[in-house]
Amino acid sequence: SSGINAEYGCRNLDGTETSISGNPTCITDDPATAMEGVSIAVFMNPAFTHNEYLKQLEPFVQAGLILVALPGQTGFEYAVRKIWKEKRKDVNIIAFESLPWACNMSNIGKKAAIFGFKEVLEGGPMQISLDNQATEEAVATLQRCLGPVPVLKINHYTCGMSLNTLNAILHPSLMYGQWFGWDGKPISEMPRFYFDANKLGIQVMEDVSNEIGSICNAIAKEFPELNLKSVDPIFRFLLRVYNDQIKDKKSLYTAVRSNTAYQEIMHPLKETEPGFFVPDFGSRYLTEDIPFGMIPLRGMAVLMNVNTPAMDKVIEWAQDVTGKEYLVNGALAGKDLWETSCPQSCGVTLPSQLFGC
Repeated sequence: SSGINAEYGCRNLDGTETSISGNPTCITDDPATAMEGVSIAVFMNPAFTHNEYLKQLEPFVQAGLILVALPGQTGFEYAVRKIWKEKRKDVNIIAFESLPWACNMSNIGKKAAIFGFKEVLEGGPMQISLDNQATEEAVATLQRCLGPVPVLKINHYTCGMSLNTLNAILHPSLMYGQWFGWDGKPISEMPRFYFDANKLGIQVMEDVSNEIGSICNAIAKEFPELNLKSVDPIFRFLLRVYNDQIKDKKSLYTAVRSNTAYQEIMHPLKETEPGFFVPDFGSRYLTEDIPFGMIPLRGMAVLMNVNTPAMDKVIEWAQDVTGKEYLVNGALAGKDLWETSCPQSCGVTLPSQLFGC
């Protein structure tokens, strides 16, 4: 045992609350120690740390390892391809579309709170599995760890996971909807991120989702052998993963604003003086979900010759408020593109290179 007690509080699907605690076996910053005897490695860390983890673990990767990204985030497979090079061909790589829960940390490394469960999560391998039985056993092991929900399903390749990306659609769109045109003055009321979502943010969300649908259609036309039927429009995605927790299913607008898993999540803010707040544009909703979400989607759109005006306006606004540069005159040519998981920054230059290992 590491000697550290970890605890999380959980609101169950039936409305009851549970507190669970345990002692992690090992907590270390030594990659050799972390990988000793490991047959399944699971990434549940933010996407902006993936590259560093992949670099640190690469010397200790053994043939037959199963790497699971939970979530994979858009472009995860391209980062693996770039950093692990030939080693990736001897590793089973699986990515899932989202985290298992809506959750927050209240004390880093020691305490977390789960507000709601995803009910179903779909995943896919990066390549045709080297060992189907080992992959099935890995998913079964993860299912035992997570409990009965979310139900884990393997449905399509990781390319489908990159396109079926919840955070890249939700977070930047709702940030744009709330703060585009903000006058710079502190506010006194803290807006809820989802329950107070406005019609502008919801419309942008739907437009971005439709553009992802256009990317899927372009891929299906050029590569009909690929199965991307499980890539859902955002409304259907939310109904699938949160079904019973959404109280008003009439529209995307009502679904976002009535999902009980989201009710306690606030906009990321910084307090300037007691009782007054400004938006925190350094939150992961922009610093993660733009470079490791919307930018790789934009890169896939370029390769498939799909126009993305909704993505472009969100990216241009986000790069302005975060001090980054990804788009220049409508082209993916910004100085900060290299630090993203955009396929072009990982050496992908042809549509056929988007898929497989």
